[in-house]
Amino acid sequence: NLAVALRHIFGIFRLAAQLLKRHIRIHTGEKPFACLVCEQRFSRKESLKCHTRTHTGEKPFACSLCGRSFSETRYLKNHTQRHTGDKPFACLMCEQRFSRKESLKCHRRTHTGEKPFACSDCGRRFSQKGKLIHLTRIHTGEKPYACSICGQRFSHNPSLNTHTRTHTGEKPFPCSDCGQRFSQKGNLTIHTRTH
Repeated sequence: NLAVALRHIFGIFRLAAQLLKRHIRIHTGEKPFACLVCEQRFSRKESLKCHTRTHTGEKPFACSLCGRSFSETRYLKNHTQRHTGDKPFACLMCEQRFSRKESLKCHRRTHTGEKPFACSDCGRRFSQKGKLIHLTRIHTGEKPYACSICGQRFSHNPSLNTHTRTHTGEKPFPCSDCGQRFSQKGNLTIHTRTH
């Protein structure tokens, strides 16, 4: 049917135009999508949607093996690799293996000493972008992560996750020697020394 074929062709052109428009924003720096809570801006609608979950605490993607929930599918995928033990990315210098390509890239900086992320306020340099973002929020006082239970706010997501466990009682870090479980990885590390 000609009408169906034409609709299909126009649909493809419309999609191509949308993808091109989104790609051009990489070069122009245009960020037309603004968060209504903190006014942070994004170039993609999907990025804004994911960011909004940092304010709402929504975590719609759950691990089928342990039930732990995540705000984005990429975090769930990374988490799932911990269950499988799959670490396909190896460091050529020390042969340490990683489940994520980004983790390997960050690890390589421990060998090179590279610190490409600099704070514009105090000049401190970091090997990881996340650490720079965290420091910047300390300077500005920004706390975009809110507990959905009590409303307490945090400057970075790991602090919120740790805090949330005080409400849920979740203890995701088990001792491989005795099975005792902990809510924080640091407490597990301290406990492991007793063995």
